[in-house]
Amino acid sequence: MDERLLFDMQSTTWVVPLLVLPIASYIRDTQSEYELPRNQNVREYLEVIGFPDGISSLEQIENRGGSSYIPICVLYKYSQERENLQSKFIEMVYKVLKPTQGVKDGIAYPISELVDNIFDHSKVNEGWVFAQHYPTKGYVDLCIVDRGRGIANSYKEEKNMHADDKSAIKMALQGESTKPEKSRGYGIISSKCIVCDCLNGEFVLISGSAALYSSKQREVIYTLNDFYWKGVIVSFRIHEPNGPINIYKCLE
Repeated sequence: MDERLLFDMQSTTWVVPLLVLPIASYIRDTQSEYELPRNQNVREYLEVIGFPDGISSLEQIENRGGSSYIPICVLYKYSQERENLQSKFIEMVYKVLKPTQGVKDGIAYPISELVDNIFDHSKVNEGWVFAQHYPTKGYVDLCIVDRGRGIANSYKEEKNMHADDKSAIKMALQGESTKPEKSRGYGIISSKCIVCDCLNGEFVLISGSAALYSSKQREVIYTLNDFYWKGVIVSFRIHEPNGPINIYKCLE
C-alpha cells in the first residue's frame, strides 16, 4: 500500500483534479518517482499548479493562483496557516463561478466539512485540495484527498465494526458515525446533497477498494478491482448555477 512507485506520465495529454491530486499526495507520502509528460502544455500546467509538492501558505496561493485553477494546497492540521489557506481556497473557487445567491455557502460547506473529516477521522495531519475551472464547459472540478486509514478502518478501530470498503461507504451514507460516542455522521450526506441537489453536480468518494458515484439522477457504489486507496478521495463537479440556491434543505 505504501510501495515506492514510478509514475510514468510521459504519454499523458490531459489531466484532471481526480487524477492529479491522488498521484501528487502518493508521490510525496511515499517518496515515489515520476516522469513528466512529453506534452509541453501539460508539463507547464503541472508546474503552475504546484505538482507534486503543492503549496501550504496564504502568500503562496496568492502568488500562484490562476484565472481558471486553484493550485494544489496542502493543509496541515496544526498549522496556523491552515484556516487562512482553506478560506482563501474557498474564496477563489467562488470567484470563478457566477456570483449567485447562496453559492458561496454551497461551496464553503462541503469543502470545510470534508476537510474537517480528514482531521477528525483519518489519523493523519495533512490533507490535500485542488480545483480547476473549465469556463467553456461551465463547471468546476474539485478534489480533496487524505492518505489516512480510510472509512472501513475508522469503523473497525473506533467502534469495532467490521465491514468491507463497500459496506463501510453504505454505512457512512446512512449517517453511521465513526465516533465512539452516540452521534450521527451527516458530513458526507449533507455535502453530497448540496453538490448533487443544490448545485446540480456530481459526487465521487473513494476509500479502500470501493467508490461511490452520485448525481441527481442516480447513485451507485462500485468495487474497484486491483485498486486500493489508503485513505479517502472525494471529488465533485459543480456546474455554474443559473439562479439562487438554498443549501439548508440539505442540513435539516
